[in-house]
Amino acid sequence: MARNLIYSHTIADFRGIIASPGAILLDGHEIIAAGSPQEIGSIQDANIQRVEGLVIPPFANIHTHLDLSGVGIQPPAQSFVTWVEETVMPIRTQSSVQEIETATKLGIDLALAGGTAMVGDIASTEDVADQVQKSILGGVSFVEVFGLGDRQALAIEKINVLSKRLGISPHAPYSCGLDVYRAAFESGKPVATHLSEMQEELEATTNGSGDLVEFATRLGVRNDTATCWNKHPIDGLMEILGERSMIAVHVNYMEDRHVELLANSQVTVAYCPRASAYFGHTNHRYQEMLASGVAVALGTDSLICLDTPDCISLLDELRYLFKEGCTDPSTLLTMATVNGARALDEDPALLTLEKGKIAGLLAIDTASENAFESAMVSSTIPQWIVPLML
Repeated sequence: MARNLIYSHTIADFRGIIASPGAILLDGHEIIAAGSPQEIGSIQDANIQRVEGLVIPPFANIHTHLDLSGVGIQPPAQSFVTWVEETVMPIRTQSSVQEIETATKLGIDLALAGGTAMVGDIASTEDVADQVQKSILGGVSFVEVFGLGDRQALAIEKINVLSKRLGISPHAPYSCGLDVYRAAFESGKPVATHLSEMQEELEATTNGSGDLVEFATRLGVRNDTATCWNKHPIDGLMEILGERSMIAVHVNYMEDRHVELLANSQVTVAYCPRASAYFGHTNHRYQEMLASGVAVALGTDSLICLDTPDCISLLDELRYLFKEGCTDPSTLLTMATVNGARALDEDPALLTLEKGKIAGLLAIDTASENAFESAMVSSTIPQWIVPLML
């Protein structure tokens, strides 16, 4: 079987720019060598492919809501609660099984169009989780649960009977009690949760008051039996997490001491730059976290809060961060690939240009010799030049 030799302006992965110009020698989905054309040398039996631009591994999108893709992009609302009640709840309560299945399929297709190999998808039902898991995408489907006070029992029962092939997502500290989190952690299943997403969440967990408390009551997951955590949500979860792992989604609001606390844990922070901007959150501390040893990976959240209707892609998160001043290819691609793969318990080597099996390869077409920077400032959709195969 003939081997394939890909030439491009630049090749890069979590280590940064590997070579510019670059070359990758493959045998099917296995990299034999990657480096400069001079390092690869002349290969007599190889099929030659030339790429005008940047070649990188595919992405691990650590936080998505693929079943919310059906309504497309929606404008932000006056508040988070208003957004959930006017945009999300109608989808959750009024959509038919067929509509949810169609929306999820669209989400899967848009993720693939964006160069995604692996996802950490938050599924509203076990059927949605099964649909995502049966797709070509790797990663974990997390089934979402809610429950506070005496309503924790139903959530815990759901956790206990959930298939071992699926993960669990206690929705958030303002909609789930600590017993729900304990049950999730003790189940041995992968766990992801929205954490410290907004200032109102801190009010709900420290004082038991505010808009999110009223919202959770209206949602039916909270009643008078719910007790206040009386502490910051990060502190509350870290106290019961122990040595277990968890994906903490967003973490927009934290105190200085939480950086070290997270660095000494098995937590991966899922930062969703465009979603944070959509909801008005600023000054995320992801760079400080990375410098302190916290694992930070990237997510997109749902299509609703994005600005790219034709794909759900971490490439656009990288572009957002590049525009904000993060220009280091190694930092950007580490968050978009290997850190996410590790958090999803997938082999990170599949998303590198190191020797061995790979999940696939993406090309980002650019006209400039400075291919990485050009890819970060363009709007070109990534193209699969080696198709996804996990």
